[in-house]
Amino acid sequence: AKKSRGGLKLDSKAAVFAGGDSGPAVVANKPVESLLLKAVKRTDKDVAAMPPDMPLTDAQVKDIEKWIADGAVFPETGHP
Repeated sequence: AKKSRGGLKLDSKAAVFAGGDSGPAVVANKPVESLLLKAVKRTDKDVAAMPPDMPLTDAQVKDIEKWIADGAVFPETGHP
């Protein structure tokens, strides 16, 4: 996968927890500290909105927040 702005890649478990130039995208069990959640919520002016073209629905944002709060468990996909 190509690198996006800020060095962030979300195509594997290792990439999500490594994050990009600003740090880890996800901090398991800590939604408030997770840059991914800040990006999809679009409430932090210092974090680029994701996806950039159209906001996620409230339900989608809540699903991401719950996933992070529950430990950000990844299904077995063969990724590191």
